[in-house]
Amino acid sequence: MGISHMIKFKALILLLLSSTLMANYSNPYVNQLLESDNEPEGVVFELIESDKKTWKWAAPMIKDLKIQLKEKYPNIEIAVVSHGREQFQLLKSRVKSQQKAIAILEGLVQQENIDLHVCGTHSSWFGINPDGYIDIVDVAVSGPAKINDYINLGYQPIQLHKPNNYSPSE
Repeated sequence: MGISHMIKFKALILLLLSSTLMANYSNPYVNQLLESDNEPEGVVFELIESDKKTWKWAAPMIKDLKIQLKEKYPNIEIAVVSHGREQFQLLKSRVKSQQKAIAILEGLVQQENIDLHVCGTHSSWFGINPDGYIDIVDVAVSGPAKINDYINLGYQPIQLHKPNNYSPSE
């Protein structure tokens, strides 16, 4: 193989590698933040879903959106508030059905300092005690009130929804 072919081959490999590092998820509100030069104090992602496997798509989405935000704003704070039926997927008794997603969430909370909250009021309606949740979860008195607390601190609220092209692989 000649030198010019070798250079073209290496360029092609670099192009392929860089395309695998590109974002997997897009969110119009995150995109607005990325296009702006006004760094918010933080972002609070809100989940209120009825999908029985929400965290299979939400955990990788949150991780990917976090990476995008941190590239532009390294000091941005990120929180997640779950106050729909998906919050019950974070119960100790239910995490085995989404182990890969829970592992992503554990990494986000334990290594990336992302706060993960669920709604205590919603839990109480179903007789669920706060100690029923996995250790990485903070049970807030109220999910909507927790979101408002973050907004009052200068966080931008962003609702997350299942992508149209999502197909479960776990």
